[in-house]
Amino acid sequence: MAGDLILGWDVGGTKSAAVIGTAAGEVLERRQWDSDAHLGWAKMLADFLVHARAMLARHAGVGHAGVGRVGVSIGGPLNTLTGVVLSPPHLPGWDNVPLAEILHRELGLPAVVEHDAAACLEAEWLWGAARDTTHCAYFTCGTGFGAGVMIDGRILRGPSGQSPEIGHVRIDRDGPVMFGKVGCSESFCSGEGIGKLAGFMFPERFGQGGVSSVSTRQLMELTQQGDVQARAVLEESARRTGQVCAMLADLMAPQVIVLGSLARYFGQWWLAIVREEFAREVLPINGGHTQIVASALGERLQDLSAIAPCVFRSAPRD
Repeated sequence: MAGDLILGWDVGGTKSAAVIGTAAGEVLERRQWDSDAHLGWAKMLADFLVHARAMLARHAGVGHAGVGRVGVSIGGPLNTLTGVVLSPPHLPGWDNVPLAEILHRELGLPAVVEHDAAACLEAEWLWGAARDTTHCAYFTCGTGFGAGVMIDGRILRGPSGQSPEIGHVRIDRDGPVMFGKVGCSESFCSGEGIGKLAGFMFPERFGQGGVSSVSTRQLMELTQQGDVQARAVLEESARRTGQVCAMLADLMAPQVIVLGSLARYFGQWWLAIVREEFAREVLPINGGHTQIVASALGERLQDLSAIAPCVFRSAPRD
């Protein structure tokens, strides 16, 4: 009998985690460690396998049929159809790595490798803010700015398993440089981009030779202290995020757009500006009923995103 549990790997540039979970979204065990991404994919894989094998041994048929699948949430670009990772900018050395094949060989279990934004959307669709929808999206709003998109109950992918790279879309001819492009959405809407945005908007204070001298966390702390310039930077990021949400709504009329880390970190005032800008920009027939919300899964999202790809592929859909 195939195992009913799922082994998940959340691969991050700073930290990684392994979890054992169920198809109902319950996490039974979790281990976290520093990614050491600068050491390359082989070292990161070896670290995961140490934790994975120990966890598999602990959950071998204890009150269930054991672990039967492996899910991976990892930043793109990648081909999720074949499970090949294609040089994510935050994971040096991950060049054409056939991760699904390697995990199957090492662990003897079928593996699903998913773009992290799509994996988060799948988790929110299964257990969070996107439940009972057929058209929805998730924006990571984290260190980077990625997108997972669902249309008519299916995750949007390109012919080679690509996920939408919303961070690369230019939304202004001027602005900070991120993703190799001036004025792209990642330069306004991501955690790393917001630091650069501060240097762009207020170079005499936050910019040093074209490089930002302030972090998103520092900008938030300054805003809480009443700093007008810091708040202006965060307000601009919120407006730009609202514009991107409106652009997506005009294209696909989603029922829900879920925003990731920054929406929870900045709080309701930031989210309110996103919604206000969205309402100004969107065509009402396409976006008039769209809800823009922060992740409902909160701190659980990253763990659940690692098991969600396996569950999503077997979930019944009309």
